Amino acid sequence: MKHWKIVVGAAAIALAVNASFAGAIKPGAPQGWTLRGPEGDKYEIGIDTSEGTAERPVLVMASKTQPTEEVLAITQDIDGTEWQGQIIELSMMAKAVGAKKNKVWIRHTRAVGFTWTEAKSIPDGEGWQEIRLRSYYPENPDPHYDNHFDIGVALGSPGKIWIRDVKLAKIAPPSKEDRLKLPGFRSGLPAYPPRNLNFTE
Repeated sequence: MKHWKIVVGAAAIALAVNASFAGAIKPGAPQGWTLRGPEGDKYEIGIDTSEGTAERPVLVMASKTQPTEEVLAITQDIDGTEWQGQIIELSMMAKAVGAKKNKVWIRHTRAVGFTWTEAKSIPDGEGWQEIRLRSYYPENPDPHYDNHFDIGVALGSPGKIWIRDVKLAKIAPPSKEDRLKLPGFRSGLPAYPPRNLNFTE
C-alpha cells in the first residue's frame, strides 16, 4: 500500500509540474519570427511568463516527453541592403538546461555557392549567459549574390533553452589604417603537433 501511495504521489507531482509549466507558456513563435521544425509531441515554443515580464519577455524552446533529435528553430530572413560593408552583431541573453544540442547563428552568402555561418552554442547548465556573434557582410556583392542574411536559434535535443534581450546592430569595420596586417601564411614548411602552448618549457 505504501508503495502505491509513493507512486501515485510522484505521478501527481509530475502532473502538477507539467501543468504549471504549460500554464506559464503563451505558445507560438513571436511575431516577425519564422518557426521551422516539429512541434506536436516533440517540442513546444512560446513566451515563458514565469521567467520574464511583459516589458521584458523571455522565449522558451523546450522538448516534450517524446525523445527526438529533430531540430526546432526560429529564424528571421533580413534584407542585407543596409548592411553591406558593415559588421553584423547579433547579441542576446540565453540559458540552457539539459539542452546538449543547441545553436545561435548568423548566416549569409559570401560568394555564389559559398555560405558563411557564425554560430555558438548556449552553455548548458550555466545560467544566463551573453551570446554575441559578429560577421562581416560583404560590400558591393556581385549581381548573382543572394542579398540577405538570416539569424536563428535552434534546439535539436531534449532540454530547454530560454532567450531574451535579442539585439541586432551594425558595426563599422576598422579603417585600412587601423587594420593589422598579419604575417604571410607560409606553405611547404614542416608541420608538427601543437606544443608548449602554456610556455612552460
